Amino acid sequence: MKTHFVLAGFFVAILLSNNVNAQNSGFPPLAPVPQTGQLQDQPAATHFWFIAAGDNRPDSARSKQPLVVTRIFKDGRRYKPSFFIWSGDTIVGFRTFGHKIDHAQLEAQYQEFFGIAALAEVPVFNSPGNHEMDSVQKTKKETIETPDAEMQALYLEAMKFPAGAPAYGAFNYGNSRFIAVDTEEVAQALTLRSPGKIVGKAGKTIKLDPGFVSQQQIALLTQDLEANKDKAHIFLFMHHPIKPAKKSSRLNKDNADELEALFQKYPNVSYVIAAHEHLYYNTGGKLVPAARQDPSSGGPTYIVSGGAGAPLDPCPVTGAANCGSFNHYLVFEVDGATVKMQVVKVSATAGKSKK
Repeated sequence: MKTHFVLAGFFVAILLSNNVNAQNSGFPPLAPVPQTGQLQDQPAATHFWFIAAGDNRPDSARSKQPLVVTRIFKDGRRYKPSFFIWSGDTIVGFRTFGHKIDHAQLEAQYQEFFGIAALAEVPVFNSPGNHEMDSVQKTKKETIETPDAEMQALYLEAMKFPAGAPAYGAFNYGNSRFIAVDTEEVAQALTLRSPGKIVGKAGKTIKLDPGFVSQQQIALLTQDLEANKDKAHIFLFMHHPIKPAKKSSRLNKDNADELEALFQKYPNVSYVIAAHEHLYYNTGGKLVPAARQDPSSGGPTYIVSGGAGAPLDPCPVTGAANCGSFNHYLVFEVDGATVKMQVVKVSATAGKSKK
């Protein structure tokens, strides 16, 4: 009898241990954008290409998706990428003051983007931006953009994420790990954060939310990085940048500082790709970073790529070698321990893309 209890306790312990390990393994699997297909991992692959871009949203709810985003998905096919990663703002979202969120309008916006993303002919993975996740409210003092639980629920439903799944996730391909960080979480009440960036013209300004990453997400991210130290490369993509061209565009300071310190601890973290700013920016001194070898003790390369069709922003310094106000996408080539990146410019009107 005692033996039975011991054995039963032993098996319960194993089950509990397995559950803990499952919970502590890091981020959940990331679902691809609907209508773009499923990605089949090729564990033995050490040489492949993928494409990164972000910020294609129209300038208003009355506008259709910009021509640029269609050109990116079509033009990118010539590189035979295994998949695309996207850093958010796929739709214009909800920007109507004093009204209830229009579910039908948002669904139509998502469906329009899904149809265009399908032109890639490979899976597309998105990390949400403020336009997917925030609503705009008007107070007596100001007009502010705020992460909205209802908007987030609509995003998860539209993207067909599993029930109860968060908006962040990860996937493997070949010798690499790809992690989508959700920088648009709803902050708890009284959470101190950076001041929001003010955009718009005089008399019609909006105070943007600075973004937020919960401690729960950071804990899971830490577990994920720890569990994938054997990967040759880890690529992270998110909406709010940790190292932007303009300081006012930076992710909430406490989160950005913590994430930057975390990524520095893992020499296989290769690139951190963000958007939010509608331009191209490399934190290094050149427009295109040199080919890198991972692991690297110098920390990851930080890139802002927000030129997929949204109205362009000017660079903060005119003529800066590492910044460009142009429509574009990024092509990454992974070749063993080496990662090369190129910037492909895209015309907003007519003509072919330019390298």
